[in-house]
Amino acid sequence: MTKFSQTLKVRSYELDAQGHVNYAVYLSYLEYARVATMEQLGIPFQDYFQKGTGIVIVEAHIKYLHPATLGDELEITLEGMNPGKTSLTFRQDIFNAKTGKKLFEGELVAVFLNKEGKPIPMDEDFRKAFL
Repeated sequence: MTKFSQTLKVRSYELDAQGHVNYAVYLSYLEYARVATMEQLGIPFQDYFQKGTGIVIVEAHIKYLHPATLGDELEITLEGMNPGKTSLTFRQDIFNAKTGKKLFEGELVAVFLNKEGKPIPMDEDFRKAFL
């Protein structure tokens, strides 16, 4: 399996009252990394949307290990695993890019859906790109 990586810098509006990245923002970071990676792989998320196919996160198991703060550069990794007929699990971790310290880990299950919200077989281009 191939591991992909995206980087971003923590912005002030992502912080909570303690000066740490707000817990909910980490899920946005994971989404950013998945969508940016799909674009780089030539399978843009918006193409699926325009075809009426949804790629929806239906389950998330996440663990916060250490806080990120303003100005930290983060590396968000992802790799596909445990493919099913209609789903794929993403392993996604977030590291402080400068220190290499792991800040966050998670596994998210994505399911392919049609316009009616019913599961459909995973797109083969998507499967090949992430497995």
